[in-house]
Amino acid sequence: MNLVLVAPDELDAQGFVHLHGRRAEHLVRVLGAARGTRLRVGVVRGATGIGEVVRNESGAVTVAVRLEGTAPPPPSVSLVLGLPRPKALSRLLGAVASMGVARIDIVNAWRVDKSYFDSPRLDAGTLAEAIWLGCEQGMTTWLPEVAVFRRFTDLLPRLAASPAGGCRLVAHPRASRLLEGAPTAALDVPTVLALGPDGGWIDGEVAALAEQGFVPVSLGPWVLRTEIAAPIALAELALLRRLRSAREGASPPFEARFD
Repeated sequence: MNLVLVAPDELDAQGFVHLHGRRAEHLVRVLGAARGTRLRVGVVRGATGIGEVVRNESGAVTVAVRLEGTAPPPPSVSLVLGLPRPKALSRLLGAVASMGVARIDIVNAWRVDKSYFDSPRLDAGTLAEAIWLGCEQGMTTWLPEVAVFRRFTDLLPRLAASPAGGCRLVAHPRASRLLEGAPTAALDVPTVLALGPDGGWIDGEVAALAEQGFVPVSLGPWVLRTEIAAPIALAELALLRRLRSAREGASPPFEARFD
């Protein structure tokens, strides 16, 4: 737990948060938190700051929180994910949430085993826990909204109703254009990246996404599982943005921290 993430309604008017259950146990047993221990704290979709443990008793930890600055802007990238193997789903969601994404749409596809949708890993509570843990790991307060579409065609109206503008990319190993050759707009406007299930999208699904403005791009010569392709694609988009900022002489979008 690199960030103690709390919901807005958990922080009282005096700036105290009272933690129980998993978070309190982790602070005490894993991090060795005691009275006076200082922690990095963040409010969901809000600012971060410093917390100091003021009480640790009876399985509860009380932290005095001092927030710094304002809430960061939402991440610029949203994901459409073909449902992977259920046992990989929690790891995948945690990984992408730790890197910062605005929204995650999990969708059925032709090459998705239909039994996957019977898995308890798709329960709302299980999905939310994986996302929360990922945000704690990555020190990001943006908790992305997650939606599950049991039919591919159910996703299309949502995409059609989304605000115009931005950039839409669909990862496809046979695409003639590499991700780094995508429209330059992908580097400075909201981007939606669609990654297929293990086995990839079929041609009809790529065509349907293309009708919604998605441009096919390749991540390289490899055929990757979804759980590997998603963080690679997010990292490559982030690198492209940093390189562009460096060329244009802009300030880097983050500051490395080693404390």
